[in-house]
Amino acid sequence: MTVSSFSNPYGSLIDYYRDQIILPTYCRFTSGDDLEKHQKERGKFFTERLSLPAPRFFQGARLIEFGPDSGENALAFATWGASCFLVEPNKNAHPVLLDYFDRFNLSHQIAGLSESNVTAFHAPGDQKSQYDVVDAEGFIYTVRPEKQWMDLFSFLLKPGGVVILSYMEKYGSFFELFLRVIHNHVRRLTGIEANRSARDLYLAKWNSIPHTRSFESWVMDVIENPFVRLHFLFEPYDLCRKMSSSGFTLYSSWPFYRNALELGWHKKRVSALEQLDSTKAFLHRSRVSHFFGVPLFSVRPSLETCLEKTLHLVDGLIDNVNEEAVKELKSYLADLSRWVEDEVLYARPSDRKKALLSIVSVKSILDLLVAGDVHALKIFCNTDAGFTGMWGMPVHYSVFEKQ
Repeated sequence: MTVSSFSNPYGSLIDYYRDQIILPTYCRFTSGDDLEKHQKERGKFFTERLSLPAPRFFQGARLIEFGPDSGENALAFATWGASCFLVEPNKNAHPVLLDYFDRFNLSHQIAGLSESNVTAFHAPGDQKSQYDVVDAEGFIYTVRPEKQWMDLFSFLLKPGGVVILSYMEKYGSFFELFLRVIHNHVRRLTGIEANRSARDLYLAKWNSIPHTRSFESWVMDVIENPFVRLHFLFEPYDLCRKMSSSGFTLYSSWPFYRNALELGWHKKRVSALEQLDSTKAFLHRSRVSHFFGVPLFSVRPSLETCLEKTLHLVDGLIDNVNEEAVKELKSYLADLSRWVEDEVLYARPSDRKKALLSIVSVKSILDLLVAGDVHALKIFCNTDAGFTGMWGMPVHYSVFEKQ
């Protein structure tokens, strides 16, 4: 069952997932080659992007993963030698997960399987400081209040242990939100079923880059997901600040949150507050890079007010496309376009051009939405290079170390 995106009847993301026929990240591994390819790609990402040298870092580690879903990532951890305690509240995923581990002869690497969700998980007192790694990918940005799971992760980890997070980031999710605007409006006008409507609009875009999951899974998990809304999205500095209050310091991230341009004597002590301030300044200059998904690093802080207004307007259009809001959004997009064109940026000419082209595409689509021309909209979405090439940087990863 796929629900309407026009309202959110669900109390939590797991309630939404339980109501679906398909699992959000199921990759349908059928052979050892599938698993080997996945664990090699994961290992390369951890090593090169997050400075966690896999598989060595995970060898012999006690790891607890929240939200493993069908278990592909858990299989990689187990292949590397981690003892995995898995916490998956969607019981529909359990048979798939257990079958995977049995099929690849890794069942002995499962230390436990719980159907609790992260907010209800109560670790026994003897589990305090037991784990080397906590992994919570994908869903965690929807779980509020954050303090609850941050303190839980701190309780579970040994000093020097790490928590690995992935989540949807606020500024990088503009285009993801915009896809929902188009999809919802077309469905309102036509009444077409969600997957059919999404294929009519987005199949060319989807086929422009490689994927490990199905198109239908993406539609369910992003385009129809009622939790892909601005209210839930993480702002990186706010995340770093809140994690700090629970006893964590930023170890690494992708994209970079730490000031990669910093220089100084290697023995100089930098306080946690100084590090947070430096991270905050670097992130302000990286907002537009995250927005477009290409390096557009600014000498000055990015257009904070313009970006905030743009995000709030596009989020509102998910519920209702009205001419006044569209006009205001186009005005802010024009400001952003002038800024990208004229600002002193660290940027390749091709990336600056790509960003400007995507703004032109968004403004054209907004005009078609107001006109209600579904036929022209479908043609445009499947043929316009500015649209098919725009993704932004919606998913961020970060690693925090327990002090």
